[in-house]
Amino acid sequence: MKRKQSGLRIMSRLIVLVKPLSGFMCLAVLLGVLGFLCAIQITVAGSLTLLTAAKISGGTAIKTGCVFLHYGEQACNHYIAFKLLALIRDKVFKAMRRLSPAKLEGKDKGNLVSVITSDIELLEVFYAHTISPICIAILTSLIMLIFIGRYSIWLSLVALAAYITVGAVIPLVSSRVNKNAGMTYRDGSGALSGFVLDSMRGLLESIRYNSTDKRLEEMDKKTDELNSLQDRLKRIEGHTGAVTDITIIFFSAAMLLTGIALCQKGVIGFDGMIVATVSMMSSFGPVAALSGLAGNLTHTLAA
Repeated sequence: MKRKQSGLRIMSRLIVLVKPLSGFMCLAVLLGVLGFLCAIQITVAGSLTLLTAAKISGGTAIKTGCVFLHYGEQACNHYIAFKLLALIRDKVFKAMRRLSPAKLEGKDKGNLVSVITSDIELLEVFYAHTISPICIAILTSLIMLIFIGRYSIWLSLVALAAYITVGAVIPLVSSRVNKNAGMTYRDGSGALSGFVLDSMRGLLESIRYNSTDKRLEEMDKKTDELNSLQDRLKRIEGHTGAVTDITIIFFSAAMLLTGIALCQKGVIGFDGMIVATVSMMSSFGPVAALSGLAGNLTHTLAA
């Protein structure tokens, strides 16, 4: 029996293919970090404006920069992804040409069709929406921890706990829940594709022996099973999103209460309390994106 590879093992093998395009990946990470920092700066600048009643210039430039930086990041990520998908398709077709016809005799044709179509397409999630977002979340969080730590180490520790919970703990727990669902869905999808191909090839025999209704019923049954599993995955994804939102609200309240306590003791000023709280509340974007990675990668790793 073939041993199933772990998710980390699969990703470590996939990430090696990025090496020829590492320059674009570094550019995507840089643009992503700068884009999030600009977005955070807008909120922080707004709070400082309210505190000091002084107008801070450059708001329009920052907003425009946010748009172009995020666009540049996405452009780099998708350039990398589709370049690598073309490379992977080439590798898969070369392997199939070497193996055919003898080694592929008796293989499920539906699974082979899924491999060269939907399976490769699903890898786009990993290359465009996984590698750089993880790097961006780590770097942005580190910068924000340093920024918040300038006011108080205690506030920085609250922010650190928030980033780890939202960006690491929640995705890991979610991946445990989804552990085998992705592979089950992939196997079911391949089986359905094979069943449809067999039904099309045997259409004449089905008509001749009056078994078309039976084949349609079986096809509907397999489709309903896949839809049911997909509904379950969507529910888990929804629950993960809800837990993430509740966690963000909890840590935002914890940061505010910690800031109030430090302000009352004279450790920080009122402006420091406001700026630190607003900074953390507006910096959850990169790590919140990681909380949904488990659901997105479920199908990708199975593929």
